[in-house]
Amino acid sequence: MFKKWFAFPVVRFGTAALLILALILAFPGTRALAGELLNLFRIQQVAVVPVDFTGLEQLTGDGVLGNQFTDLISNSMNITQEPGDPTEAADAAEASQLAGFNVRLPQSATPSQIYVMDGAAFSLTVDRAKAQALLDEAGRGDLVLPESVDGADISVSIPASASAAYGTCPRPQADSSETEDTERRYPDCVILAQIPSPSVSAPADLDINQLAQIGLEFTGMSADEAANFTSTVDWTSTLVVPIPSNSASYEQVTVDGVAGTLIQRPSREGEPTTFALLWVKDGIIYAISGRGANSEQAIEMANSLP
Repeated sequence: MFKKWFAFPVVRFGTAALLILALILAFPGTRALAGELLNLFRIQQVAVVPVDFTGLEQLTGDGVLGNQFTDLISNSMNITQEPGDPTEAADAAEASQLAGFNVRLPQSATPSQIYVMDGAAFSLTVDRAKAQALLDEAGRGDLVLPESVDGADISVSIPASASAAYGTCPRPQADSSETEDTERRYPDCVILAQIPSPSVSAPADLDINQLAQIGLEFTGMSADEAANFTSTVDWTSTLVVPIPSNSASYEQVTVDGVAGTLIQRPSREGEPTTFALLWVKDGIIYAISGRGANSEQAIEMANSLP
């Protein structure tokens, strides 16, 4: 997932919005509180952590381990609301009505397409024995999942999202077989995606910090490094974005009147230079992604939002 994103983040219209959701779910975003369930978390800031994706590629690849991981997730998940196909909107006002929140579009540019994706929801029941077996098979038997995760029911509700395309961009639902050709045909495509913070609930005894540390150690961090990073993050309000430690860079920038994060991946091995600008304002997560080394367009777009 991450490799494809950094290779070309706007292969499909709406990829940026889906990417945000994937990143939200990639690392825990909630903390155990008193009561039977966690409260809903609300993302207020973005934090970037460079990691080695070798371990993750084992779980997301096409090998035996990747297939086992896919089966574990699919067998544990119950989709309670499917998003459906994107709906085209004529302008920001119509997009706002469809999405149920105030969709903001840059005053400095005119979108070529605007689409709204319906919300989605699912629940996941954790099978500790099977998850631990995958860690063991991946050669990380030293990482032991806590007993509290066994049978834990985690519910995720994802609000509707809006995506606006600038430049010449593919329409939504492009066939994946066209990916490489699409990359060449749409070099000027830039996507602005926005979505209210998803909500997550989970058992109160689930130690989110411990699970986050295990995840970071799996990516190659030492126990001390993972513990230090975990202790600096408020998991109830932070969107943690993992990036490849050896092929991407990031910097803090001020956009839209708040702190943002600009991630850039230089061209290598025939892959294009790409960028992604992420920030959170008033409970809405924003992302602008595109190709090329010049990310000033993204910053200008963000700063011209009404």
